[in-house]
Amino acid sequence: MDRSGLNNSDFAAAIAATPDKLSKSLGGSRRFTTTELALVAELGDTTVEWLLTGKERRAPSMAARTSAISAPDASTIDSIARRFTEASEQLRVLRDDARSLSPLPVVASNWSAVYQGEQLAAEAHDLIRQAGRTLSAGNDLIPTIEAVFDVDVAVTEMPGGLDGCAWQTDEQRLIIANKTARWARQRFTLAHELGHILACDAQELISEAMHASSSRLTEMRANAFAASFLVPEAEILPLVTEPVTQVDFMGLVNLFRVSPKSMAFRLKNLRKLDDNLVNQWGSLTAEQCAAASGHPEIIAEEANKSDVDRLPPRLVSEHVRLFWEGKASARPLASLLNVDPNFVIQELRPVMKVESRG
Repeated sequence: MDRSGLNNSDFAAAIAATPDKLSKSLGGSRRFTTTELALVAELGDTTVEWLLTGKERRAPSMAARTSAISAPDASTIDSIARRFTEASEQLRVLRDDARSLSPLPVVASNWSAVYQGEQLAAEAHDLIRQAGRTLSAGNDLIPTIEAVFDVDVAVTEMPGGLDGCAWQTDEQRLIIANKTARWARQRFTLAHELGHILACDAQELISEAMHASSSRLTEMRANAFAASFLVPEAEILPLVTEPVTQVDFMGLVNLFRVSPKSMAFRLKNLRKLDDNLVNQWGSLTAEQCAAASGHPEIIAEEANKSDVDRLPPRLVSEHVRLFWEGKASARPLASLLNVDPNFVIQELRPVMKVESRG
């Protein structure tokens, strides 16, 4: 309040409260609403998390796979993540309890980054099977990630060639992927960021652009995880006949829904392709493989999923429910949906119950 420079009456008005309500909240006889907390944080240039816990926000880690020469700065990335992280924090305030997340696999110690990534992928597949799900072709990757690993996944337009970012705290795991027609690239980004989260890497901002060839241990591990996660050795080896023909190669690209470059390097690591074919076939596009194999429907099917905005269903559904029940104002839901609060009030106004006459 001191930092805002406002007196008590003006401060109360700025957070949509009355002086009496503000006084009671400061005295402990009344709880601040989520709207009030959000406005207090805005006036004080801080976060709801700091107001509640005294802890500063942990910055999201940035995806390694970016086409930018230099990465967007931390504040730009944080502003994108804030829309979703604050929605999760507001749910915590409204529910007045901590969200319990599923346990993460244990990263193998004293081994190479590549081996760690491969082992994490094997454990991730076990968890998927235990949940009765599969990553087979045609199945949407995002709902599986959300359901099995307690990760909120959003798809939106990202700045400066950024493919995606990951964020995790004790109560939220978040992946934000760039909206793009390059669906194979997006799938790898989703898997790459999941690798960061499962290894608990998504807590420190990587401020420079990182590429697939990065020597940083965390990036090597995330890349190895993504390759093994999307193209499991146990599933692809029975399908590979030697020598591998270009027709066979394109069929595998279509089946596993990955980029030719990713598939080429995966087969190379499995000692099924030489460097010459890796360079030759890796320069193809996923769209070329689908069209040449007589499956153009794959292009439309995948692009229709990857090139649209997507909000995390958990965040939206819980905020809608709380607003509908009168336990939250329109502002938190409007912020998440990126619409005016009046739109939420008008479109989601509770319907009056009509008593039936016998």
